Order: sequence, then structure tokens, then C-alpha cells
Amino acid sequence: MWTRGGFTPQAPASVVELVRTEHPRLIADDGRLAEIRGWVSSRAGAAALQERLVAGADALLDERTTTYEFTNGRSLLWPARQVKTRVWLLALAYRLTGTGAYAERAAVELEAAAAFPDWNPESFLSTAELLNGFAIGYDWLHGYLGEERRSRIATAMLDKGLSPALAAYENGAGWTSATNNWQIVCVGGVAMASLALADVDPELTETLLHLGLAHVGPAIDEYAPSGGFPEGVVYWKYATKYLVQYIASLESATGSDFGISDAPGLAETAGFGIHMAGPTGLSFNFADASPAQGGLPELYWMADRYGHPEYAWWADEGLAVADPAVAMVWYGLSARATPAAAGLAPDAVYDDVGVVLSRSAWGSTDGLFAGFRLGDNASSHGDLDMGSFVLDAGGVRWARDLGAESYSLPGYFGSERWTYYRKRPEGHNTLVVNPDATPGQRVDGVGTLVASGSSPEASFAVADLSQACTDQGVTRWQRGIAMVDGRSRVVVQDELTATSPVEPWWFMHTGADVTVDADGHGATLTRDGRTMRASLLDAPPGARFSVMDAVPLPTSPNPDGQTSNDGVRKLLITSDPTARFRLSVLLEPLQTGHPAPSPTVKDLADWSAPMTRDGSGA
Repeated sequence: MWTRGGFTPQAPASVVELVRTEHPRLIADDGRLAEIRGWVSSRAGAAALQERLVAGADALLDERTTTYEFTNGRSLLWPARQVKTRVWLLALAYRLTGTGAYAERAAVELEAAAAFPDWNPESFLSTAELLNGFAIGYDWLHGYLGEERRSRIATAMLDKGLSPALAAYENGAGWTSATNNWQIVCVGGVAMASLALADVDPELTETLLHLGLAHVGPAIDEYAPSGGFPEGVVYWKYATKYLVQYIASLESATGSDFGISDAPGLAETAGFGIHMAGPTGLSFNFADASPAQGGLPELYWMADRYGHPEYAWWADEGLAVADPAVAMVWYGLSARATPAAAGLAPDAVYDDVGVVLSRSAWGSTDGLFAGFRLGDNASSHGDLDMGSFVLDAGGVRWARDLGAESYSLPGYFGSERWTYYRKRPEGHNTLVVNPDATPGQRVDGVGTLVASGSSPEASFAVADLSQACTDQGVTRWQRGIAMVDGRSRVVVQDELTATSPVEPWWFMHTGADVTVDADGHGATLTRDGRTMRASLLDAPPGARFSVMDAVPLPTSPNPDGQTSNDGVRKLLITSDPTARFRLSVLLEPLQTGHPAPSPTVKDLADWSAPMTRDGSGA
């Protein structure tokens, strides 16, 4: 496994001395504004985006300003995001149309938030997102605001954002040494505000810009070497969004990003988001994630920077729900190309973050897709999900990840996390051994890639997951997932050895209707007029399918307040206790109503590509 570490931006002796004196200087200067106007006049997509932007600004004119409230009981993050989003939208609408009402409404929003008692520095993400919005408002509306208003807004930024940031560094606040999304978001917000106010308080802003450059490297290392991100697709989006805004602000304000955009993995990371999405449009949402659809608008910037037009295509796929102001500033920078046209491989292995993705082909919404989680149970926002998988076929997500639980649950980010169903192995599509009230997998367990392969006919990956179950006496557990027979069906195979007989439970969560065969050796899943067949290819004695609700087992903890998994059923396989077994399951979308002959079962050690039902390969 590749070991991260080592990236450090190339900080100059003084950042502030490089900052342009004129405003606007963050992201969309006057030169970029002229480009945007050109896109609007020549491209229908850009014109439609400006219509959305203006309609959004119009809708805000009569809205009340954001209020200081801890809506989730934990932080000021939701109000902070609302302020930021509103200011970006209103300020850009003003600059593109010249409509003073938009600038005035943005100024009123800024002054209301400037009057908040504090910006919740104890949960600095709130502070950072407010600093981001205030930096854009101060910079883009610099001429409109006038000296008195600018002074009030700048004072709030200094007193409620930048001074607390310096105190956080001096006191060793957690985010200052974090290697996850917090570091990137916080450094980015502080830097944008510092660049906006570099001529107001040169000493403080210089200090903070240098501190950010000195601390952000280990978090950026999380993208190395191939662009994967350990916190899952939602936090990948969150971190990447603010990283791009940080880089773009440094460049537009100083003329340099000090080497950040050349950090290992950044040129490839948009491909991680593309590969993580199945043909249903739903992403493989391991960890605390929803199955987010489409790319983020910052990928327009990445498409241009790294010469990957498929990144802009992916940004287009998410444009309907994107912030129109953010999308507008980069929309026209790059040409577009589908993944197939760009020559993207159908499979991707991110063993450094514990995930493997395979598909039958790009471009078909009916195609086959499998996401396989090797797992790192101690990772930020991680679940006890070693061995889990998701599966798309025929436009249906047949095997699903339930995703995040409520962050407000007691102890959710502590030891109680493993009492909540969605975070436990039984809440995933994996194997559970001897289920009881304990977590179900070792909380420090890590899955490792044993082998993988790809051919036009097939793909496969095999993981060693033994660390998950050593507490249950398991000495070896490997799981392989293969896409076989022209990438038309999927095999999920487990091989396990223990010191004494264990009771295995195999789980797969689905939104489909499930009918189990009378002999228990197969099951038929139906949804949206489509059919999936699950069959036992090889199994230990007594193995049989059954179905249950997506709820904790009677032996499991079941705290109050958990999300109800309505509409989700759990296909399961149980067997007689055994100390050694092979369990091979075929998952096959039925095109004609009749399954093809079963593939030959081979030991995981003998899997290879190509794979066909006659026994060559898997």
C-alpha cells in the first residue's frame, strides 16, 4: 500500500507583497468577468446559467437576512453556508447586470452576519465558510460598498474570523493539524479573507497566509497518489470545492498557487468522482455520504487546468443542482468530452483509499456497475464496512449503501458510533461473523488488495479482510468481486477460515421486492420493471437465502433516534456453523427472464482475467 506524506507548498518570503492592489482580485477579476459575458453571448448553456443566477438573485431581494442560530444543535454551519451562497450569487449577479438592488441586498446580508455575536470559532468550519463568503463580498463589491461599510465588514472579518484563526494556530486547535476536509476548508477560507484584506492588516494576513501554506500539505497528501479520497465521495466534493477556490484565489490575487495544483493526485482526482458514480447516476456512498449525483462546478476549473475535458462533462452532469455563481465563473474554460470519448478505463483501483470500481461500459444508463469497499475502519467518517459493495444494473441500484446517519445522535463521532445500525457491518453489504452486541468488525481493521485484473470480457478484485474478524477467531477472510461473461453479471465470493466453527451471516441491502426460492438456494429481486437473480454457486452446509427488514438483529444494540430504513429490505444468507467455507454468490440481471448457465467456481487464488463461464479465469 502506498504511504502518503511529503507535499509542502513552495511559500515565498512574503505572500502579501505579491497581492495585487486592485479589486476585485479573487477568482473572478474584471478580465474573467469579460470572459463570462462572452460565454453568455455565445453559448446557450452559459446563457441559461445566467438566467438561473439572476432568477436566484431576484428571489432573494425580499428574503429576510440570515439569522444567528444553531439549527442542528452543533454549529453555525448552515447559516454560514447560506450567507456564503447568497453573497456569491448576489455579488456576481450585480457585476454581470449592473443591477444595484443585488449589490445592496448582498451588502445587507454581509452587515447582518457581521453583527452576529461570533462566528462559532469552536467549530471553525462555520467561521471558514463565513470568511469565504465575506472575502467574495468584500472583494467583488469593493467599489459599491463605500468606505464606511467596507470598514465594518473588514472589522468583522478580522475580529470574528482572522483573529480567532490565529488563536487556533497558537492554541493547537484540532483543525490546524487535521489531515482531512477540515484543514482544506479552514485554510481556504482564512486565505481568501486574508487575500481580500491584505492591504488592511498586512501583518496578520501575512502570518495567516504563511501558516496556511505550512499546514495544508498533509491534507492535500490525502489525494495522492492517484486522486482517491479516504473520506468518501461527499467529503471529497466538500474538500475539493474549497481547495479549488483556495488555489484559484491565490492565483488571481498573487499570480501563483505556490505549487499546490501540482501536488500528487490533484490532476487525477476528478476521475475519482467520475469512477465512483454508477450508470444510475448514484455514487458509491461509503462512509458518511449520500449517493450524490453529478460533479461539482469546480471541475470546470480542473478540466481547464489539467486538460481533461471529461471533468467538464462531469461538472455538466451536476449543473442542475450546482451553485450557479460558482459554476458561472469557470463554465466556459474547457471543452467537453464523455468518459468514453476521453478514453477513460471502465475500471479503477484506489487501493490506497480502499475502493475498487468496475463497469460494463461508459455511456449506458442500463450498464452494470460494482463498487467494492476494501475498508479502513479507523478512517475519518468511516464505517465498519470492510467487504461491502454496491451494484447497479438496468438503471436500478440493486445493492445499496445506507450512507450517513444523523450527526446529532449521541456519541456519533465517538465510541457510540458502532451502536448505530448504519455504521455497523450488519448495516452494510458484507459478511458478519457471530453477530452480537460488539461492533462486529475490529474498529482498527484495514482491508488490503490481494489481486485485481481487467480485460474486455471481465474484471475482478480480491481483498484480504482478515483483520476485520480476528476477534472472532477468524484467521483468514478474503472476498472477491468479479464482473464476468462479457461484464454481464457479478460474482461475490468469500473464503473464510477460523480456529473453531463460526456462524456467518451474508447481507445485501436493496430497495427491490425480494422473493426467495422454496429451497432457499436462490432469490429473485424486482424493481422498476427489472429483474435481478441471486443464486448460490457454492456454499457451506445449510446455506440458504432469506429476507428481512433493514433493522438490527435481536442480539445487536438498537439506540433510539436512528433513521428508519423504510423501503429497504435485506437479502441474507445463513448457514450451519463451520470453521472453513467458501460462499460464492452470482448476481445476474435477467434480460430475457431466463438465467444463463452458471459460471465455474474457482478459488480466489486462481482468479484472473479474462473470465468466462467455461472456467477460463474465474
